[in-house]
Amino acid sequence: MDKEKAMKKYITNMALRGYSPLTIRNYTYIINDFLKKFEIPDEKSTDAYILSKPDTKKNSKATQVRILRSYGKFLQKEYELSFTLPEPPKTGKTLPIFLTKSEVKVLLKSASSNIRDLTLLSFIIYTGVRVGELVDLKLCNVNLAERFVKILGKGERERLVPINEELARLVEAYLSQRKDNSEYLFVSKYGKRFTPLAIQLLVKKYGKIAELNKTITPHKLRHTFATLALESGVSPITISELLGHTSLNTTMKYTHVTNQLTEEAVQRISEFTNLNGTIREALKNET
Repeated sequence: MDKEKAMKKYITNMALRGYSPLTIRNYTYIINDFLKKFEIPDEKSTDAYILSKPDTKKNSKATQVRILRSYGKFLQKEYELSFTLPEPPKTGKTLPIFLTKSEVKVLLKSASSNIRDLTLLSFIIYTGVRVGELVDLKLCNVNLAERFVKILGKGERERLVPINEELARLVEAYLSQRKDNSEYLFVSKYGKRFTPLAIQLLVKKYGKIAELNKTITPHKLRHTFATLALESGVSPITISELLGHTSLNTTMKYTHVTNQLTEEAVQRISEFTNLNGTIREALKNET
């Protein structure tokens, strides 16, 4: 078996199955690192690989095992190989880190002097989009008049996410001061599409400016959306649809989530955190 060819086949397989470019990149890094010393990710070689990195945190080790196990399954099927796969990792359940209602206000206030950054932070918090979905979001998929955005999620699945009136006004104000011709919603000061890393650094920067006692990431803002929605009384099934999750498939077979429910959901989150007041203050600064 040619390791390089096998890896290329695996990457192609991931792309065809709808994995995001960021996920493919992460998988590729781990597998290529493994292949520097080992041939096949069986149980013995995977254990040896994990033991060779003693400083790796428990959850990161579990992720590495899952990736190598996935690659091993692919090799078994593609090349009809027979070997023992590494055992699925066992990790303790950890609660997701999120911002409280008051922390959301502090974070947004820290970005209130920069209309683009305020809009970007607000967009993640009040739509719950993944960072990969955000960087790929084009202007043609943003409908401010009817207040919704079309998101292309994992596995090429599309979903419509309503945006409340306040966020729509904020996006409109941001777009009115842009001077580039980019087709993407959020761009750098040079008019280039953001990368996931650039957004991660931007979010982290404002977390520090806000002096929150937490390391803030885009994914934690996504957790914040879900948590605030639950606190404000939104159904978990509605939240699942808004976030593009598939884990509630069984329940969704018997439950129809209407557009009205999702529109009410995003409006309730907005009212719950007084987004209107934050945006009103920011827009005053622009004028």
